[in-house]
Amino acid sequence: MKILLCSVPDGALQSGQTPLIPRMKSNKEHSWSGKDNEFPTFPIGIMRVLAAAQKNGYDGEIYDINNLRHTDEEIINNLNKVKPDIVGLSGPLSHCYPNLKRIIKIIRDNYPKAWIIVGGHISGSSHILLHKTETDLVVVGDGEIAFNKLLDYIKQNPNRLEKKYDELEKIQGLAFFDAKKQIKLTGFGAQIKGTDMEYPSYDKWQKGLHDFGSGGELIHEVFEDADDLRNIFGLNLEKQHYTPELLKIHNELKGKKVGRIQTSKGCVAKCTFCQRATKGYRVFGHSHMEARIIELKEKYNVGVLLVDDENFGSNRKQGYECAELMKKHGIYWSSQGARAKSISVEDLKFYKAHNMLAIRYGIESGSQTILDIMEKKTTTHDVYEQIETCKRIGVATTSEAFMLGFPGESRKTALETAKYNAQLRYLLGNDWNTAYPAWATSIPGTPLYEYSQQAGFIGTTIEEEEDYLYRTADTMEDRGILNYLNKTEYDLKEVHYWLYLYRYAGKKEYVNEIIRKNWKYSKKPIKNILSQVYHKCVKEAFKSYKGDFKKRIKTKINIVKKFGEFTHISAKFAMTLGVIFLPRFILYPILKLMSDVSFYILEKRHKVKGGVQRYNFFVDRRKDKKVISEFEFTKEKLEKTARTIDRSLRTVVTENENIAQVSLTEEAKNLQVLAKQQ
Repeated sequence: MKILLCSVPDGALQSGQTPLIPRMKSNKEHSWSGKDNEFPTFPIGIMRVLAAAQKNGYDGEIYDINNLRHTDEEIINNLNKVKPDIVGLSGPLSHCYPNLKRIIKIIRDNYPKAWIIVGGHISGSSHILLHKTETDLVVVGDGEIAFNKLLDYIKQNPNRLEKKYDELEKIQGLAFFDAKKQIKLTGFGAQIKGTDMEYPSYDKWQKGLHDFGSGGELIHEVFEDADDLRNIFGLNLEKQHYTPELLKIHNELKGKKVGRIQTSKGCVAKCTFCQRATKGYRVFGHSHMEARIIELKEKYNVGVLLVDDENFGSNRKQGYECAELMKKHGIYWSSQGARAKSISVEDLKFYKAHNMLAIRYGIESGSQTILDIMEKKTTTHDVYEQIETCKRIGVATTSEAFMLGFPGESRKTALETAKYNAQLRYLLGNDWNTAYPAWATSIPGTPLYEYSQQAGFIGTTIEEEEDYLYRTADTMEDRGILNYLNKTEYDLKEVHYWLYLYRYAGKKEYVNEIIRKNWKYSKKPIKNILSQVYHKCVKEAFKSYKGDFKKRIKTKINIVKKFGEFTHISAKFAMTLGVIFLPRFILYPILKLMSDVSFYILEKRHKVKGGVQRYNFFVDRRKDKKVISEFEFTKEKLEKTARTIDRSLRTVVTENENIAQVSLTEEAKNLQVLAKQQ
């Protein structure tokens, strides 16, 4: 059997054909290609699945479509090189759906007899895949064991049109149409023990990049250069990162590469917005990790590793072993995902002593109310303590990890988040310029998605759900609020205003923090206050104004548009400076006016009148009377909660199910299991 495993690009169809490798060096500062914020992705999932298949006597090829971003014609040419009997497609995010559907059609049109098997977190939308594409089977949960058993089945039953359903039902971790065209789910995939899991070799990936790409050693293109300071942290650069110690280490690392590695799989938490088909939390075996570290260092000149765990350090013993291995082999490293609740001050000191450069925490909100609704099981105090320790001992970190727009969000909670971020930024020694927040996205397989359907914000028909997947995938990051589907009890204008509060009220709080801290601790408070306001606020405002001017006043636009852009950036600049002096009772109404004007322009440019909306932001089902108030989580209901767990969106979803009391068919029960991937 000829087996081909493919990664799938995320994003809208047009963005799915901008190559990430080979890289197009756009300027001296940015070495990546395609979108400015998108780096090559390591297709760990399909590498693991293929490695497991090889142990079972099978073999195959890896076609990294995600990084190569090929056109339809190029995909067809590469399929013809293999002539596959089985194609496995990895959809690690729901945002892969548009390109997944596109690629499935290409495969089916050219290889009608080939088995098409889809895996990854997109399995939360298995019913859509099975109804709206030519997918044969979906692997739900871990794929190593389930895919091997599927290969055994297909070896004995090669005809995809003559499925033996009684045999397929014995394989744990599959979703498919049964003989009655009803969706059948055989549970979640059986899992390999963590200690038996290996970080796979890059050999097959390397060969695939060569054979299906443009030849040459494209594998080296996936590694970032350690010459760029930001790459060794995996964070956006901030003033806090330019310390003598970190700059000295950076100088040692020049000429080296930055690689990625995982030391665990899964997470100990169940945040209500997080898509997760993998169950539990498993740490990898010590010997496997060391072998891979050595290979990355010797074969690919890696001097820094970004640890891509969702939940690094939750197993303290294993975290320490990992740190010791890094130190032993002279590798510097940064943790890309950690829980503030899982790591102590002593842990941070140990990791720092063993070559840790940076750590990123999942902060999400500065409002304890919203953290409880998210079921983060952490507090703002926990996070503040961790950030303070990082600053004190010299571990790089970031405060820019916030989200707005969760059910239960209000003007009050948005302000709490803005103020909290300002306090963290000042603590870290950064300036007052915040990044834009993320917006809460309802992803299939999460309580947030379930709630969004229960309350009517997302439709429940296959067509409505597919439309939502298309809209959500459309330039997820760079269109900001346009991609946000309003799940709060407030109207769109109010939600839009929260963005202005987050940025400008955050700046106001930053100035207040300067005043508070210096008045309390400084021997020369007035001098220090004036100095810090000038250097961290005023100078940064002028820098931003200059940057906006260069970027937005383009030579090719006409004089009227130039004047409009000039007026816009000048008003923004004046407002920024006004933040320093204006009291809140004057500042906030002005911000609301600015927000409303901006909202009007946004609506005029992007809202479709009398047609299908392209962006989630303008899908206002409340206005269409499709929102079910009985199931909404409102401020009134929130105020009645007595315990923290009562505020969790998971509890809200369960209560709504009890209210509905719907009698479920067998297929509906299977769909409900898919909806509850956590």
